[in-house]
Amino acid sequence: MANLVGCAAMSHAPQLMLNPDSWHLLNNRQSEALPEKPGLEKETKEAKWAKWNGCMDAIARLRAKIDDLNPDVLIVVGDDQHENLVDDNMPPFTIFIGEEVEASVSLRYLNQSKSENRTKYHVDSSLAKALVDGLMDEGFDPSYSKKTRYDGGLGHAFARVLKFLTPQANRSIVPVMVNTYYPPAPSAKRCVQFGRTLANVLRETSGNQNVVIVASGGLSHTKINESLDEGFIAALQKNNLDYMAAMRASDLVEGTSEIRNWIISAAAANRPGTMLDYFPLYRTTTGVGCAMGFAHWDLN
Repeated sequence: MANLVGCAAMSHAPQLMLNPDSWHLLNNRQSEALPEKPGLEKETKEAKWAKWNGCMDAIARLRAKIDDLNPDVLIVVGDDQHENLVDDNMPPFTIFIGEEVEASVSLRYLNQSKSENRTKYHVDSSLAKALVDGLMDEGFDPSYSKKTRYDGGLGHAFARVLKFLTPQANRSIVPVMVNTYYPPAPSAKRCVQFGRTLANVLRETSGNQNVVIVASGGLSHTKINESLDEGFIAALQKNNLDYMAAMRASDLVEGTSEIRNWIISAAAANRPGTMLDYFPLYRTTTGVGCAMGFAHWDLN
């Protein structure tokens, strides 16, 4: 059987790809004339750099954690924002089963072509197909894909996390795309069920691969909601899956919807998790930005 040796989660927002001196290039929602948020005057240039450097340190620690586990396969659970899943077909869960796939970390904010900055990854297609079959046996009906339609290959949720966590592209992957972003999306409760089932199917799959599940995305953004993040992090640390399952769809919107991917990883682990760090990276005094989180679950 495949061995689930660890679970992890990390943010992937563009503020990780650009240092604070370039955050003005991002969408700061100025046209919406949002009200000022009290207390954000303390978000000086120095404070932004300190938080960003903290994110880089947390990523390094998470990468070291995964390197210590030395998995054969990374199952990356990420959303797709009209990259490979578009309005003609928007399944809740899609597993990529092709033999290989590319992913680009190009940024549109820098006018970089999606066909640039691409890295090729080997896909454990046998494991991917086994997951499709096993999930169907357990009452899920995931869609599957053998090709990408997006110029960048896999969507940004996969490209960025893979670049950070396996920069040499020396691990096989299985991409699991979740429609978190476009309602109707799978409920938080359904994501808990999916995570638990994914772990169970893995353990029943033939083969002896060591596997780590990595959730990509979150936490709250593009308007940061620190209280929502605090509640979710507390549930993660206590393995309170009931709290996660009860999270409202009305709260899991826009980028914050990517918390669904974290829920899947947390449910697959089904034990208390460790938050390596949390940084609300504010870009403006109106509260626009991305809250960054980095977590892992020890399964040994």
